[in-house]
Amino acid sequence: MTSATQGRTRSHTSSSVCPGTSCRRNRTRSLERRCLERRCVLDPSQSSSYLIRSTLRFRHWMNDLTQFNGLVVAVDDNPVNLDTLLEALSGEHLDLAVATDGSMAMSLIEREQPDLVLLDVMLPDIDGFEVCRRLKANSQTTDTQVVFMTALNNREHRLQGLKAGAVDYISKPFDTEELLARIRPHIAVRRMTRALQEKNASLESEVRQRVAVEAAREALLLELMARTDELREAKEGLERELAEKALANAEKTALHEQIIAAQRSRLLELSTPLIPITDRILVMPLIGTMDSDRAQQAIHTMLHGASSRTAEFVILDITGLKRMDESVATMLLVAAKGLRLLGTRTLITGIGSEVARTLVHLDAPLQGIVTKATLQDGIAVAMQASRHRG
Repeated sequence: MTSATQGRTRSHTSSSVCPGTSCRRNRTRSLERRCLERRCVLDPSQSSSYLIRSTLRFRHWMNDLTQFNGLVVAVDDNPVNLDTLLEALSGEHLDLAVATDGSMAMSLIEREQPDLVLLDVMLPDIDGFEVCRRLKANSQTTDTQVVFMTALNNREHRLQGLKAGAVDYISKPFDTEELLARIRPHIAVRRMTRALQEKNASLESEVRQRVAVEAAREALLLELMARTDELREAKEGLERELAEKALANAEKTALHEQIIAAQRSRLLELSTPLIPITDRILVMPLIGTMDSDRAQQAIHTMLHGASSRTAEFVILDITGLKRMDESVATMLLVAAKGLRLLGTRTLITGIGSEVARTLVHLDAPLQGIVTKATLQDGIAVAMQASRHRG
């Protein structure tokens, strides 16, 4: 300890002793010397109270401090008693805080929350019984364990101290073994009580955390269920919408196909028109390209028209056909055979050199079929033949 620290320690120690009493000053200085010899640190917390922390060396060349096991507050205005307590507790690994009157003791105890209070009954300002009662009435110090130190050993004083809230009684002058035997169980109980309180607080905190986690999990589960219901409803709605769209598309496709079929049928009818020249003479001009569908439509139209009108002549004008192949030639022959079965004669007009070569190549039987170069020639022949019959 430096000289400056020693000076501050002496100054605070001197101020805590009642002035005018040389005996007490000498005893206080003796207590200070004992602390210095044992490497104790006097850490004043107020002008009239200070905290004494004891340390030990495990080896001569190491400065490791021992771990203190608790805090004891000694309240006594007699330095001799404090010296005795310091001597007795020096090997107990305890912190020792000292107050010299009741007011200082209550302030120190409320601030430091010690494990045990060694309280003298006879104090300069407030007696120990009243100090104990006030400590028990204060919510911050009500759990503090108080052991009275006094030379008043009659039954009435002991009962008065116990009724005030003390847990034990120590008679002066102190016997070191009795002192330690009495305070050790109380400090152990206090430590276990604090450990239980800390454990209970930890368990309560853990329970609160688990409850919060469970509540959060429950809320998350409810939200997940709600979202699942929303997704299921959305899925069902989407499936209904897709089914409705599929049905609408199927109906639309069917309608479209019907329209296309009607248009195709109409186009086929328009592409194979049967034009009446007279009641008994019909003309079908064929133009463009002839495919199988159109050929079938042409045969159907000619046979139906000839039958419904009891036509005498059907003139097939092929002047506008772009190409005459075997399929077209076959269609002409089939149409002529059908008309002949109905009693209708067939005239083919517009036959050019290409058509003639195709028919020759097919070796087509043209019996009963009249051919002319132009439509006008064909109409003239039909009308003349019709007049002769008439």
